Amino acid sequence: MPETKLAKNRLHIDIRVAGEPPWDWAERASLIRTMVTELLEAGATQVREETYRDGADRDVLGHVVMLDPEGNEFCVA
Repeated sequence: MPETKLAKNRLHIDIRVAGEPPWDWAERASLIRTMVTELLEAGATQVREETYRDGADRDVLGHVVMLDPEGNEFCVA
């Protein structure tokens, strides 16, 4: 399968802003989106949002995949 990246990350960082479970999913999403906004203002690029299924079988924000200004991938969760 062709790789879409030019090079692999030497290190993948996850920025965890939501703390440990159990979570209030709405509050968790708000914390993630707030951090994403700050990182966008600092020069990062948003790639995609990933969703999870919560205990009630609903789609909820899981994490956001981003790139730093040099193209290194990281996640905000």
